[in-house]
Amino acid sequence: MKLILVRGSSFLAIAVMATLTHAAHLCGQLGQECLVDGSFTTATAGGQTSNSPWVLTINKPDGVGTSAQFQGGFANAENGSGGAGDGGNGVWFKSFEGQQSGNTAEPKAFAIVVQTAVVPTAGDYVLRFVAGREGNFMASNFFTSLGSSGTGGSTSVDLLTAPMLLGNIGGAASPALGGNPFSLKLTGVSAGDTISVVGGMVNGMDSTIPGGQSAFLDKFSLTRVPEPTSLALVGMSLVGLLNMRRRY
Repeated sequence: MKLILVRGSSFLAIAVMATLTHAAHLCGQLGQECLVDGSFTTATAGGQTSNSPWVLTINKPDGVGTSAQFQGGFANAENGSGGAGDGGNGVWFKSFEGQQSGNTAEPKAFAIVVQTAVVPTAGDYVLRFVAGREGNFMASNFFTSLGSSGTGGSTSVDLLTAPMLLGNIGGAASPALGGNPFSLKLTGVSAGDTISVVGGMVNGMDSTIPGGQSAFLDKFSLTRVPEPTSLALVGMSLVGLLNMRRRY
């Protein structure tokens, strides 16, 4: 298992390793979905229970408020009606729960959501998802990573610096209503590898600047895609067929 470590992430490594004790989902056919409930539709809104292979690990910096939760109505990709939503859920990351009002004696906020999938077929795999972030969201890291236990390696995206439209994740006036689309790709994954999908916030803290300071992740989809060489061969075959038709 290869882990992508980020600053202040010893807890992150422990959380990811803990998920490997859960049964991993199997997939294999080209285009077949490898994740279970990538949109968190079965998750218990307002809590941390996914009712699926997703594992959401959080902390309570002040002993009461949670750093993240599954959320419906806003903070998700289905937020298409001005905050009312259409019944979907997302993972709501609450950086403002850490060191509230500048209290440095209080811990910073941490949250991570993970699902693993065993892939019985070798090939290239693509993860697609959406992310949303408000302008005053503060953390040392907000990310999504995709990693393989074998030959596929690992990759990640820093969602604090990646280009995206920022805005109120719970209102109709948001310029990024429904989130920003992202994708990550692993090439040369071996049959039997375990692929880990990880999304998280590290060292979230309360901002002293007025305004929204939340973020979310939603709409995860992991599928095997055609390898570039396969697409090239298909293209060459089509060209050959067209040339044959011209001759006859």
